[in-house]
Amino acid sequence: MGKETIQKWLTDIKNKTSPYITPEISVLEIENKKIITLEVIEFPIKPVSFKGRYYIRTKNRDHHMGLSEVAEMYLRTRNTSWDYLVEESKTINDLDENKILKVMKMIEKNLEIDLENPLSFLRKYSLIVEKNGKEYPTNAALLLFSKKELNMTDIQIGLFQDEITIKKSIVIRDDLILQVEIVMDFIKSYILKEYIFNGKAQRIEKWQYPLKSLREFVINAIVHRDYREEHSQFQIFPDKIVLWNSGKLPYDLTIEDIKKGNQKSHPRNKLIAEIFRDAGFIERYGSGIKRAIMELKMNNLAEPDIKEISGGLEVTIYSSKTALKTTPKTALKTTPKTSYQITNLERKILIKINENSKITRKELAKELNISLNTIKEYIAKMKKKNLLTRIGSSRNGYWKVEVELDD
Repeated sequence: MGKETIQKWLTDIKNKTSPYITPEISVLEIENKKIITLEVIEFPIKPVSFKGRYYIRTKNRDHHMGLSEVAEMYLRTRNTSWDYLVEESKTINDLDENKILKVMKMIEKNLEIDLENPLSFLRKYSLIVEKNGKEYPTNAALLLFSKKELNMTDIQIGLFQDEITIKKSIVIRDDLILQVEIVMDFIKSYILKEYIFNGKAQRIEKWQYPLKSLREFVINAIVHRDYREEHSQFQIFPDKIVLWNSGKLPYDLTIEDIKKGNQKSHPRNKLIAEIFRDAGFIERYGSGIKRAIMELKMNNLAEPDIKEISGGLEVTIYSSKTALKTTPKTALKTTPKTSYQITNLERKILIKINENSKITRKELAKELNISLNTIKEYIAKMKKKNLLTRIGSSRNGYWKVEVELDD
């Protein structure tokens, strides 16, 4: 083995890698045998391709990286992320000042600081960047404050009777802050709420799932989603909630890391995560899911199933399998402890009927901004659950609410 062979190796490595790497070569002689060692210093900018392809070691195998993974790793090594990138086709005028002021107030309240004005706030958080003498919004700024709805923020959320039967579905394209509230309102409209009367003046209210835990999973999905990929899909079933988000886990993070609150991870969208953190939506990176899982367990619910599927991350949150029996209002006076379950939408319907016992189904549909068929379906269910009774004929009669409601 001569110098020509070693030089050929160096040339091959250089020609087959990009950015090209040059190993340090040492020749050792042990027991009259020559040992060649090649030492490669970690390249500061990642990833490095081999024969035009990029690979990463996952557990005990080599994984071929896709374009989005390559881009994400490159941005990470530059201590940045996709949401830092400037959108030169947009200007500051594409941002909604009212949305900016709303988030500024949240941050001021949470951090107990004073932010001067919207422009200085945007500059402080790198939400606008100067380029060629002009200031442009970053992807984060558009996702948070765009005047117009953006297709890339699509969240498809639906109510499912079973795996194939969709009862209601909407698409949300609002800014990321507002999306959290819209998603939570939708979920609360279709999950059960239990009212427990234990003989004391104040009753106990318990949701089918702990809301704080659900909110944490929703926020995590919105903050860490890969907005270069497909929309998010959230599904509400009678006994579970499934949240699917586009974007695989970062190369240095595992599902076990997520469950244990491992702090080595970096947010996929650093700017968005910073805004959510300073506005009080998240406490610190990496710990929220661990707390959410603990809360589910404290409420006697199963640990959620978290897995990578279809190029994204799916979280399945399971509800209690215990069905509580509905009790009419007449029995509440003599029963020391009883409970019943109603959804948030059922509650809204009952409140409207309490206000006007002769209200029609059409009037209910109009006031609650939902379809007439949905009203008919829910009234039929409430009658079966003894929450509601029809007194008299359909034309001249009236409704009687059989349960006690909040004032």
